[in-house]
Amino acid sequence: MADIGFDSEKIDRYFKGKHSDKDASYVDEVFCDNNKEKELKHLLLKQFYELLPEDEEDKKDLDHILYRIYYDINTRLSARKAWSVDNIIKWTLRIAGVIILPLVIFIGIQTYKETGLKKETWVEIKAPAWTRAQFSLPDGTTGWLNSNSSVKYKGNFNSDRQVTLNGEAFFDVIKDKKRPFIVNTNEVNIKVLGTRFNIASYENEKNVEVVLEEGKLIFNDKEMNKSCIMSPNDLVRYDKTLKDFSTGVVQPHKYLSWTEGKLIFRNDPLDVIARRLERWYNIDVEVNVSLTEDIRWRATFIDEGLEDVLSMMKRSLPINYRIENGNLKPDETYAKKKVIISLRNQ
Repeated sequence: MADIGFDSEKIDRYFKGKHSDKDASYVDEVFCDNNKEKELKHLLLKQFYELLPEDEEDKKDLDHILYRIYYDINTRLSARKAWSVDNIIKWTLRIAGVIILPLVIFIGIQTYKETGLKKETWVEIKAPAWTRAQFSLPDGTTGWLNSNSSVKYKGNFNSDRQVTLNGEAFFDVIKDKKRPFIVNTNEVNIKVLGTRFNIASYENEKNVEVVLEEGKLIFNDKEMNKSCIMSPNDLVRYDKTLKDFSTGVVQPHKYLSWTEGKLIFRNDPLDVIARRLERWYNIDVEVNVSLTEDIRWRATFIDEGLEDVLSMMKRSLPINYRIENGNLKPDETYAKKKVIISLRNQ
């Protein structure tokens, strides 16, 4: 029996890999229609629960569902319209709310572990490269995941509000005085009751940054057991090498702008600019400029391609840049595109 507004049999065949070209075209149309988002989310949630294993031995990896739809749709549309890579990225960001919002529940990876007679369920939500994923947790807390980020929590989340973060996320936490909300990373943990804050904790970066927009927040350093109570507009930057943190007062909007699809720089040095470009465009950036050169930049971009941003940087700053396209590696995967920034000869 078809769900209202959908041909669920076509969608089901697509998920199972038994679809025809007509089925694929239908899925393209459905996932790009903003007006169908609510009904689509209901349908996908229903299919998600039907896919859940009934016992510990029946484990299913649901990652492929998001990636199949995400990349297949991009591939077909780009082939039809001969889009450039930058245009595909822009198109992806514009429809991220359509594809990611109803599908985010499908990115769960269920890992089952025996503890006596009990069974623990883990759910992990991911944002693939070039996307932002909006999510909602079982207690009503909402938020956003930045590119190449993930958040994981146990199935008993309503009684134990703890998540593990890898990457960057913004949290709008539902207030509950009896059950604190805790964010764990490899180096720090954050404890709140109800608040709005951003935390960036990428494995390949030397710092962890936490910015508080409103409410109160307790920052804890796992290594040294140091803590700090944060107030609105506070920034805490934890240095993984020194195993220590510093504090400051900032404008939170600059650090939260990525949730609105904006790339904002406010008097930022080149190393900070490079790190944010890497996250935003899923590239590698090499800066061949001495740290003694205090080069800073102020700019705002909305849906701009990488080369547009780099071109503006070159016009505004005394720098040159070179782009190296990713080559095929021995394991038959492609290396990331690399941007090399150097000081321009005066």
